[in-house]
Amino acid sequence: METTEFTEDLILNGKIRLYQPKHGYRVAIDPILLASLVELKHEQTILDVGCGVGTISLILKYMDDSQNITSVDIDSTMTKLCKINSELNNLPLNIVNSPIGTNLLRNKIFDSVVTNPPFYCPKNFRSSEKKSTSNFETVNLKSWISFCLKRLKPRGNFYIIHLPERLEHILESLVNLAGKIEIFPIYSRQYEPAKRIIIRCKKMSREPLKILPGLVSHKNNNDYTDDLKLILNGNFSETNWIKIR
Repeated sequence: METTEFTEDLILNGKIRLYQPKHGYRVAIDPILLASLVELKHEQTILDVGCGVGTISLILKYMDDSQNITSVDIDSTMTKLCKINSELNNLPLNIVNSPIGTNLLRNKIFDSVVTNPPFYCPKNFRSSEKKSTSNFETVNLKSWISFCLKRLKPRGNFYIIHLPERLEHILESLVNLAGKIEIFPIYSRQYEPAKRIIIRCKKMSREPLKILPGLVSHKNNNDYTDDLKLILNGNFSETNWIKIR
């Protein structure tokens, strides 16, 4: 790889180093927010679907080295960077370069599945706006979620972050397959509409749906809120938001 095409960046206040593409999709706060809500149990198996450069996988492995994490992505450049980042941070991952739905993972099930999928449907954009597979669906959302749930053991936890306008599609994909659905809204500022949602649910559960307190990411002066600062520094358990787990 040409190093001029990539940058080395730090997340969690320097605890994790990441090589990522200089242009196109770059790590923002979404994968860190999603990782902060994942319940870590000793020696659990986790599948990270659409892992990109490995942000979520590396955070979870950093938080608890006993986690056995498989990271899968269709983009070979991303999985190569994920491997580099795994070695750079001395955080071993099982990295798979493959489209979802292939035979590579067919006989494997996991305790938890986590995913930060592409948000945008290509048919809604002009060709000049479609920058990369990291941003645009190569598999429709229902099929993506179906794959995730098939790889999840009964009573296992599924986590996804997405746009609020896709909530209807996500809930339709979970009908009769998962319960104990918990929706966490993420707001840029207080009294504004949510910009993101995180959904956590349990396969084959019949427990009712809950809408839980949301996270406000910015103050009116554009500074990060105290809770977001704690999350971005890797101090997940100290935030008021995470305590509702």
